[in-house]
Amino acid sequence: MTNVSVLKGNVGQEPEVRMTPNGTKVVTYSLAVYRANPKDKDKPFTDWFNVVVFGEQADLAEANIHKGSKLIVTGKFQTRSYDSKDGKKVTVTEFWQDDFGVIPKKEQAESVEDNGSLFSDAELPF
Repeated sequence: MTNVSVLKGNVGQEPEVRMTPNGTKVVTYSLAVYRANPKDKDKPFTDWFNVVVFGEQADLAEANIHKGSKLIVTGKFQTRSYDSKDGKKVTVTEFWQDDFGVIPKKEQAESVEDNGSLFSDAELPF
């Protein structure tokens, strides 16, 4: 089985950049993804996902992803566990980003040249 997912949403806060002990860059950020609310179509539910990016993609993420950015992200969900300082087992599910595209804001979309790396809402397959 293959674990591949696509998320479309908005970045909730400025990404955090750090280095692992072996010198690999890691960028993390939260992504708000909206889904339909069957009781009130004008107020969708918001799901927050913690996104993790490594290596070369981390360099691109650091340069191009900011609070409020609208993104389409591909990657996979990963689950890991660790023992907290007080001895409790903690399980975390994260989205490990493989690739992304910044979706330009509508007012910017008209002035942005199509260079193959940006998507408009009309071009998305979903």
